[in-house]
Amino acid sequence: MPTRVRKRDGREVPFDPRKIEGAVAKALAAVGEDEPSFAAEIAGVVTLTLESRYGVPAPDTAEALPDIEEIQDLVEKALIELGRANVAKAYILYRDRRARAREALEVHESSEVSRPPQRARVEVETRERTQPWSKGRIVAALINEAQLTREVAERVSARVEERVFAAGWKRISTALVRELVDNELVALGLSTALRRQVSFGLPSYDLRNLLQSVDEPLDPARSVHGEMLSERRIEAKISGEVLRRFALHELLTDEIASAHLAGDVHVLELGRPHQVLTCAVPAQLVAVGSPSAHSPFDVLDELAEFARDVAHGVVLEDVGSLIQPLCGSTRASSTALGSWLRALAAVANGCGRNLDLCTSGSGARNQLAIERLIEELAALPSSPLLPRLFVDHDELRRRLEDHAGDTSFALNVEELLLNGRLIVVWGDGGERCVGPGLHRFQHERAALACGGAVALNLPRVALRAGPWREDRAFELLSAACATAVEALAQLAHFQRRTHGARPGDVRGRVAYAVTPVGLREALAILGDGEIRPDQGARILGFLAEALRRQGDARKLSITLTPFFGERVRSRFAALDAELPQHAQRLLFGERERAASGEPYGVGFRLSPVPGRAIWAAEAELLSTVAVGALHPLPEERSRGGVVSLVDAWKRFDRLRVERDEDAAGGGDNALAPGAARTDRNLFEPVPPTPHTSAAARERARGT
Repeated sequence: MPTRVRKRDGREVPFDPRKIEGAVAKALAAVGEDEPSFAAEIAGVVTLTLESRYGVPAPDTAEALPDIEEIQDLVEKALIELGRANVAKAYILYRDRRARAREALEVHESSEVSRPPQRARVEVETRERTQPWSKGRIVAALINEAQLTREVAERVSARVEERVFAAGWKRISTALVRELVDNELVALGLSTALRRQVSFGLPSYDLRNLLQSVDEPLDPARSVHGEMLSERRIEAKISGEVLRRFALHELLTDEIASAHLAGDVHVLELGRPHQVLTCAVPAQLVAVGSPSAHSPFDVLDELAEFARDVAHGVVLEDVGSLIQPLCGSTRASSTALGSWLRALAAVANGCGRNLDLCTSGSGARNQLAIERLIEELAALPSSPLLPRLFVDHDELRRRLEDHAGDTSFALNVEELLLNGRLIVVWGDGGERCVGPGLHRFQHERAALACGGAVALNLPRVALRAGPWREDRAFELLSAACATAVEALAQLAHFQRRTHGARPGDVRGRVAYAVTPVGLREALAILGDGEIRPDQGARILGFLAEALRRQGDARKLSITLTPFFGERVRSRFAALDAELPQHAQRLLFGERERAASGEPYGVGFRLSPVPGRAIWAAEAELLSTVAVGALHPLPEERSRGGVVSLVDAWKRFDRLRVERDEDAAGGGDNALAPGAARTDRNLFEPVPPTPHTSAAARERARGT
């Protein structure tokens, strides 16, 4: 190895590897690491490199000597190639400090003519303080973040420094420094490096607009969807916009991001990609101690903790056992249950999330809980944050039959159906719906989360297929499902990496959802103005089967849900209004809707359908949906109030069950309501079970 090295002033001094080891040790200490063996290893690598470059000189040849700068460059290269970019960054900053110290101590000639021109002092604004300008910090950042070589990083930083001092600025922010660096990376054609170190922020103009924006007022007579609640705080809007830009750039691939921006699909809540949308928690998991009148109030803190980790809301399941002490027949019990529901709404308001309830089971405790909850929710003053109640269709039908002579109970159900606080769900025996995007298997007891959802633009699929082209529509739907599943797979991968896929400390199964938007409009396009519920049933069955198969291939549990489309329907309608297929809409009298930008329909709503009885179209439509919910209701007031919502729902439920039985075999082979079916066809969805054991899969299929 070389015996001497040349210093910066030209002097030759003995070569000492221990000085390399000491410098690396200081860099390790700067990042909080203490590895003497690693420092010695770096010194050894640099020494071997110098041996290969400066071996024994040939006879009559002067010995070539390395200089200090070359040795330090070799140290940086060794640190980066060994995967210690953080240590390399500390070492670069150490070199920069030493260089500035030498420059400050350098003795200049007293002659004014020979003295180089001095540059003005430039201060850089960091998050907590200002620091003197340092080109070395830019070099270190480019090596660490953009993974550039030192030579290229030096070139970029020199160009940025020249621009800064030429502009005459006295103070500059780190954000502006990054913008200048980005400009130089673009000018040099370093697009890969630009993508690695791109920053995400908001221009001052956009930030002022967000600060001055006014929230849309909530309707006190209607329940509010979670997407509207999650964006009512100004800090949530700002952080959501930054995270949305990050997700489009870093989370989704270019193909999926392009489909999202074009309006073919919509990935929900990109402003909160690290959070699940909703979660369902059995009351037994959060209840403390033995059941008492204080138990329901004690779980409010736990629900608030869960709500912090979700984007839309939390569903408290099996609530009958929890509120049993508040369901007595006395006036005090009624007041206590009403107070608890008010407290639940107050917690929801404070968290900015929905806190909903779900009842399950057929015991006397559950029956009493359903009746008392319906009674108290209808009696409370209107508020958009009162909990929604998810009730199984069989249980609601039995409660209405038991109270056939009680008009007050029917009026309470009517009121809750009208304001969207009573959501009726159904299942197939092995699986049931317990909340938005939440489908629980029969013997599943842990927490359940809907990690994310994708909305499908069905009218655009129909426009591309054209009237009477159902076969072409299925081809396009298959491609749309593939895009949606790929987007959910990328979201699931990101959530696993950021440890945000599970709510709170409770571990449970995470599933994902796809929601159809504009189903009614799509059927009108495919039918050339005629809405055919049987065609809609085939489309929903095809979607459920395609999502199940493609989800299984990606090891994802994906459900078809009517929820999560409340906001995106306006975006889809506005984007589709700019498409060139306007002539087709004129064929079936949709000119006014297209011109006015009226939002698409959401969920499974088809009514009103000419020639069909009240909600009969939805009953036929949902004959291929084994697990789901009728949300939103087909018509808020059936026939202008002539027919009550309760009577309309009874008719719908009876027709849906009858068609469900016919689809399962019909006649003597018809199954009882709620029983499991094993002879499904292509258009009957099978419960997705990629994350369950073999025994659980058999139970989910009802065998």
